Amino acid sequence: MFRSNFTPFLIFLLLAQPVNGKDKSIIFTVDMNKLLKLSIIGKDIVYRNNLARLSLQNENDALEAELLLEEKALSDLRKELSANDFRAKAVEFDKKVTIIRSEQSKKEDILVDNIRKEEAEFYKNIYPLLYELLSDRGGLVLMDQRNVVLWDSSVDITEDAIVVINKVLGKSNLNTKDVVE
Repeated sequence: MFRSNFTPFLIFLLLAQPVNGKDKSIIFTVDMNKLLKLSIIGKDIVYRNNLARLSLQNENDALEAELLLEEKALSDLRKELSANDFRAKAVEFDKKVTIIRSEQSKKEDILVDNIRKEEAEFYKNIYPLLYELLSDRGGLVLMDQRNVVLWDSSVDITEDAIVVINKVLGKSNLNTKDVVE
């Protein structure tokens, strides 16, 4: 069933496509990851997201170091405390660790959600530019290269798209003072 429905589509694509030449094609490809990583505005997004990840990682590292010191101090107290007193302190420490892990996990979830939203907003903002570029070439379909098995490089409009994105969406908002040491 699938083959019978898919075969006419493939035949159409083969007959509709010229053998070579981006100005003659109706189907073009673009590397969406490159648009994010190589356009000015995309670089800003990646940079800010990397800073946020680094900041959270630094916070996690500091908390881990603090907890390790506290655990060592608790372990040293074991010799001085009764079994019941030590158990109570150990349970209290475990609760603290569990709360911190939960809070940090929530922060990670929020960070990942914010990153996804910011990247989705980037793609939403560039779609009209991609459509215009596609239309200017006489194209009808633009496919992300992650979804294409084979393509001729002549139908790849990634570099042209980056130029358009940089021209229209413009300048960097990077502030080198924001760099996390």
